[in-house]
Amino acid sequence: MTNQDLTQSLHRLYWLTAWFGIIGFVSYFWVLGPRFALGFGLGALSSFGNLWLFDWLSRAIAPDEKSRKPWLAGAYVGRYLILFVAGYVIVKALDVNPLAVVLGLLASTAGVLTMSVIEIIQGLFGKQSTH
Repeated sequence: MTNQDLTQSLHRLYWLTAWFGIIGFVSYFWVLGPRFALGFGLGALSSFGNLWLFDWLSRAIAPDEKSRKPWLAGAYVGRYLILFVAGYVIVKALDVNPLAVVLGLLASTAGVLTMSVIEIIQGLFGKQSTH
């Protein structure tokens, strides 16, 4: 896989995560109302932010010639604590069912799973190797 392929996959993952967030927000708004939709939307936004932070930290701690910053490795693990706190604050502030927020927090996971299926299908039917 080339750097261009990786960049395209990452952009596709960001778009899929955003689409899962939008679809979930609209669905919650339609079925349970604006408060639950806002809870889901904030969870999905936190999930998107976590995905971006994961990408940024992965690039920051990747082996290369630049100097390493030890705090980045701690931030890599600490992002889960930040995500948990964000979910807790959203639930308490909006007084919504935690399920809406948890499902929103899983928007990037849905994006990753969808990307995996897309990559498998592309591998099977897409680019054919000339080896």
